[in-house]
Amino acid sequence: MPDNENNTALQGANAYSEGYFYGILDIYYALMNGEDSPKTKPTYGEYKVMGKTIEATITPNYKEGKVYASNVATRNERRVDTYTVSLNLDKIPYAVREEILGRFKDANGVQIIKGNQVAPYVAIAFALTLDDDSLELWTLYKGKFSEIAQTGHTDADNMTYQHPTIEATFVRREYDNALAAIAATAESSVSDSVRTGWFEQVYEPVNETETDSGNDSGNAGGNG
Repeated sequence: MPDNENNTALQGANAYSEGYFYGILDIYYALMNGEDSPKTKPTYGEYKVMGKTIEATITPNYKEGKVYASNVATRNERRVDTYTVSLNLDKIPYAVREEILGRFKDANGVQIIKGNQVAPYVAIAFALTLDDDSLELWTLYKGKFSEIAQTGHTDADNMTYQHPTIEATFVRREYDNALAAIAATAESSVSDSVRTGWFEQVYEPVNETETDSGNDSGNAGGNG
């Protein structure tokens, strides 16, 4: 079998040796300290638990462009631009809601929702579980949450628990254009420090390379 066929067969075998997704763990968040800029690396506070996850939907949004010339499409680009995040959690504690939504609080401890409140930028992190006992670790770097969609049901013969859903939009960081980071713990190239430190602090890229070209992107950084 030629070498390229051997490589293709090996890649296929590796893909099917991976586990299947079946669950998700807690959602963590960390406040961004101020805002980043093209010349200012972002910094973050410590991770805190937002809540236990019932369901999370992470949807990429794209910007697209096409060029037509000489009766054909000469350019067709589709690039990921933002992520829309919808989180259905068991509950979102009172203090967490104040912090991630930018709510005001009065002298009596009452949270006041105003039209001029500004939610802070946050990073979030979570882990998807696979049936081979490995994890897929996610970080989304720069997003703002919107006010919570809350439902209520009358009490009846059976207890029906109600759980909040909260949504956010995550944008690209100005400093390095980064939207998200993903690490599969089953992948041998992922270091032990990544596996153990993912929720200790917001992960920062180290010596990035592009998969398609192998060229250094020039955005070196450290974890921390």
